[in-house]
Amino acid sequence: MAYDPVLADIGAKIVKRREELHMTASDLSILAEVSANSLSLYESGQRAMGIDKMYRIARALKSPFSYFQPDELSVYPEAAEECSSVFEKLEVLPTEKRRLLVRMFQAQIASLE
Repeated sequence: MAYDPVLADIGAKIVKRREELHMTASDLSILAEVSANSLSLYESGQRAMGIDKMYRIARALKSPFSYFQPDELSVYPEAAEECSSVFEKLEVLPTEKRRLLVRMFQAQIASLE
């Protein structure tokens, strides 16, 4: 995968917060329910992650989902609040329904690009 500054920024934020919490990568992978290999790729900015994984990592890091947003978006705090509200609602759904909705969101976003 070619270098992507957004993925690199997200990965750096994961590492920074994990280290602030004195958490190992292994601890985070267990808490966030992602493989250690995937977490390593996320932290190094070599792989994009789905919204569901990003949300689980944010929750494991005791951070709002908005923590991962690119700095350019920080001028739009209402977007972060809207995302948090949606993710809180998704979290209580059964896994299959949550995955279906995430796939629907991804398809909608892809159609806008």
